[in-house]
Amino acid sequence: MKKLAAIAAALTLLLGLTACSLSGKSVTVWRAVSPYYLESGSAVQSEPVSVNASLSEIEAAVEAFNSDTTDAELIRALPEGVDITGWELNGTVLRLNVSAEYASVTGYWRSIGDACMALTFCAIDGVESVSVYSGDTMLTASMTPEDIVLTDASAA
Repeated sequence: MKKLAAIAAALTLLLGLTACSLSGKSVTVWRAVSPYYLESGSAVQSEPVSVNASLSEIEAAVEAFNSDTTDAELIRALPEGVDITGWELNGTVLRLNVSAEYASVTGYWRSIGDACMALTFCAIDGVESVSVYSGDTMLTASMTPEDIVLTDASAA
């Protein structure tokens, strides 16, 4: 009976460690700063998000990017109801497919969404630029983090 209890305890520990390793992958995603907290400074900020360790780097980043933030000062970069629905890596160019509703997002929020996608996904080894599509319609041409202006240079 003691052997059985010892084996059960060992299996429980092993399963616990396995579960930790499956959920322990941390991915850095870029989020929008909530307008309530946006007074000066950057309009986007990075946030570490824990995802399933068995996912590929790109799949993990997609899952993390689509998730809700736990930081009260940040919000998702994509509007409610808009998600990244798929991806395809062609060489070093990552094609992200998004919900059709993203086509109607314009101005500031479109710039924030595009910037956060480029910053998040170009940080992955092998990804140099990101383009955004809805179905076969290109919404954002291939862009890199260098294409993003993160500060207002007009006041300088």
